[in-house]
Amino acid sequence: MTTFEKAYETVQGLVNTFTQNYNHYMSAGYSESAARQDYIDKFFAALGWDVTHQYQTNPYEQEVKIELSQKQQNETAHKRADYAFYNAPNYKEEVFFVEAKKPSVLINKNAQHYFQTIKYGWNAGCPLSVLTDFEEFVIIDCRNIPNIKYALNGDHKSYRFTDYATKEKFAEIYWLFSKEAIANNSIKKYADALPKAKGKVTQKALFKGSYMAIDESFLAYIDGVRESLAKAFKNNDDTLTGEQLTEAVQRTVDRLVFIRFLEDKSIEPNSLINEWGLSPSVGGVRGGAWDDFVADCRKLDAKYNGVVFKKHFIDEQTFVGPQQQLFFDICQEISSLNSPYDFNYIPIHILGSIYERFLGKVIRVTNKRSFVEEKPEVRKAGGVYYTPKYIVDYIVINTVGKQIQGKTPKQIADLRFADIACGSGSFLIGVYDCLLEYHKKYYTEKLKDKTELDKRSEDYGNVVYQDKLWQLTLKLKQTILLNNIYGVDIDAQAVEVTQLSLFLKMLEDESLTSTQSRQGSVFSKVLPNLSNNIVCGNSLIGFDIMQQTSLTFGEGLAGEAELKKLNPMDYAAKFPAIMRGGGFDAIVGNPPYVNLSALPEMQRKYYQKNYNVCKNKSDLYSFFIEKATKLLNNNYKSLGYIIPHTWLTTDSFYLLRKLLLENNFINKLVDLGPKVFKDAIVSTVILICSKSNENIKVYNNLLEYQFNIDTDNYVKDDYFINLNWNSDREMIYSKLKKYTVPLSEIIQFSRGIKTSDDKRFIGKEQPNKDYYKIYRGKNIKAYQFNWAGEFIWYRPDLMKEKIGCLPHSKYFFEVPEKLIIQRVAQTLSVCYDNNQNYFLDTCNVSRYNTWDNIHSFKFICGILNSKLINYWFNNKYKMPTIGGYELHSIPFKKIDFDNKQQKQTHDTIVNCVTQLITAKQQQAQAITEKDKNFITNKCQSLDTQIDNLVYQLYNLTEAEIKIVEGN
Repeated sequence: MTTFEKAYETVQGLVNTFTQNYNHYMSAGYSESAARQDYIDKFFAALGWDVTHQYQTNPYEQEVKIELSQKQQNETAHKRADYAFYNAPNYKEEVFFVEAKKPSVLINKNAQHYFQTIKYGWNAGCPLSVLTDFEEFVIIDCRNIPNIKYALNGDHKSYRFTDYATKEKFAEIYWLFSKEAIANNSIKKYADALPKAKGKVTQKALFKGSYMAIDESFLAYIDGVRESLAKAFKNNDDTLTGEQLTEAVQRTVDRLVFIRFLEDKSIEPNSLINEWGLSPSVGGVRGGAWDDFVADCRKLDAKYNGVVFKKHFIDEQTFVGPQQQLFFDICQEISSLNSPYDFNYIPIHILGSIYERFLGKVIRVTNKRSFVEEKPEVRKAGGVYYTPKYIVDYIVINTVGKQIQGKTPKQIADLRFADIACGSGSFLIGVYDCLLEYHKKYYTEKLKDKTELDKRSEDYGNVVYQDKLWQLTLKLKQTILLNNIYGVDIDAQAVEVTQLSLFLKMLEDESLTSTQSRQGSVFSKVLPNLSNNIVCGNSLIGFDIMQQTSLTFGEGLAGEAELKKLNPMDYAAKFPAIMRGGGFDAIVGNPPYVNLSALPEMQRKYYQKNYNVCKNKSDLYSFFIEKATKLLNNNYKSLGYIIPHTWLTTDSFYLLRKLLLENNFINKLVDLGPKVFKDAIVSTVILICSKSNENIKVYNNLLEYQFNIDTDNYVKDDYFINLNWNSDREMIYSKLKKYTVPLSEIIQFSRGIKTSDDKRFIGKEQPNKDYYKIYRGKNIKAYQFNWAGEFIWYRPDLMKEKIGCLPHSKYFFEVPEKLIIQRVAQTLSVCYDNNQNYFLDTCNVSRYNTWDNIHSFKFICGILNSKLINYWFNNKYKMPTIGGYELHSIPFKKIDFDNKQQKQTHDTIVNCVTQLITAKQQQAQAITEKDKNFITNKCQSLDTQIDNLVYQLYNLTEAEIKIVEGN
């Protein structure tokens, strides 16, 4: 009998019993708790779930979590779903919820019940959930923003208990919600196939639209709150600066979010936000919402401490505050009674991802208005990219997780873990979560043999037995946070948000009782002071920058402003005990990716003088790696970063590779590829370092082990790291290395014209002789380039500062022949130009070396476009940008022109390329399908001839050709 048939048989027994006693079960006296015990528990047990925890006895690894506490009389105040289901081994992210009712309550088409269920599912990111009393089973679509007005739009499918007796109907439920189905990702597959929700779902004011994921929705929402608050503050006090406004709005938003969190977790018993500005006598607007907010924050500071409620200039009576009516409206919308957001179910890491993007914007002001805009450095970088949780977890487990393995809590208390570019704190939340989970499991295992009486009566200090779980005391959570977690960020807002995020994580499983019980103890306040743990400063630049004679600051206030913007920091001053003790035990994170050339001159000079890995166009992330190696404890260095792929191969990072490889510091490399960050094409790799003499282990983007790299076999002149190594590729690489020279010995490439402002120099007209036809990288294809009708004004004889151009001589372009290659491309696309055209810096432009002008440019063009060279290039260099270093390293087979056969091969390739260039031009002009097909076939034939000649030239065997061809 299959698992489905067993489940069907069991449920038939439940249906028969329910039918026989129908009137009793439908009476008002039959309670919800009885319905759960008699039917709902058994129904989901039949679907394969260990509802009563007969088998999954570890309380931290259970696939079904049941809410045991009684519901409050007011249904809107019900805080948690009755059942939450998980897909092992992930016991932290719910797959679906079940909300239970008693059978006498009509659940189908009950807007309040639907709203309640949707709110659970949407906030946790679960697309579907269930509302049931066994007599009815309603599948609810939770993909829309919860709104009581439109909650019934979530009605997806409904079943009555009699439908369970129909095999086809029961199968619909089983293959969606059974444990067997969930293990096969059933709900996600099912939801992905559903059309977007229908119906009027648009909400008023700040809730703009409905079909959004929780992170996108909440980000849009707090962005709206920020903008509204900024205007409300500015309208009441037009003397506020942009910096003051940014800080005032940030602190206000942080407090509103934190208070909502406390309310939803029932840590605060009353709905504070909803009461601000309401007159108790008539229920109208009293006009004092801001005054109530400040007064309650002062009371909360006395209980909670921490940066969130710390007295701030917005609390002073001299601070005018926002327009009261506008602030009242904001409070009403964000209050738990009206808001779609439920902080019981929004994962803390999701809040982190929201805040990461939130931090990318700042408030600017003019004389009379304020507005929100992206920070210049964020705009230049193309946005803020939040590290996905699975990558955070992987890095943390392979660094912090390995260090604490097998240790006692007392031993762990001496370890120090840091993120020195912490942003919103996502990695530090991951570290803190890792430590909390380890402590839970440690004490659960240590105390598992205690009797129930012992568990409840003895004082265990660090843990308490509650709801059949060993739970860490708030005191221990505070201690772990203060002892083990450290962070640095140059942005004061980021420091505040990181502290907020860590506080939210600390209070995630707390209650009113547990937080009140700490009053009067050694930890007299709920939140510890993290001002010495999470600090604001520049991790890479110290105050020694003031002593560098080559770096000068302006006089007086101007110089002070420059220094303030740099925000220097000395680790010995900020973390004296840690630095005296040898440094941090692990550093994790996602450091900023900023090319050295994009930085101000003062910073460039500082990095060039103070960082050994600084070379050519290296990047901030390489300096963060070097800095981390200096900050780590020598006894056991452990580093985990996600960084771009570029450092593995490019010349600019030669010194970084040398540093890591010569010290045998690299432990693991995970090739993630280009799809980690949403809307970003940067190819990334996880770098795991530890003090080890082992070979490097390489993993793919599924985190699967691939092979070992023997560090002893590196060529010492470039320390090139190849993550695509296999025996076949190695055979090809070795073959191409023999009897070849780097392409740089024949020709060299430089970037085209770089302008600081395209609109200023480039247009569609040619008003005078100083305007030339211009081509971009996107106009370049193999053997052809297509003009988009653009001209450039180009006077390199004028000063660069005046015109913003890279001053190539005109003769750089006005040469008889040259080759052009796209700079941003996944493969080599090379075209031949003999018409003295001009090209922008999205192209690489060639020139002959003076000592070799024998090889035809057309011959070189054919070699570079060939399958063989593209195979070599694409496997060696995995990056979106093709630079001179990569092109110059291409193995080039020089022709011995005294060798008749080699000269004939050279001339034949030249002839084929000449025909291809003509054919590509004809192809672009072809009109009829017959002509198009003929020319396409001709081009394919010529391409094949060139490929075969190149294979022959480089002496590839048939077996090696098959490897290149992918056969």
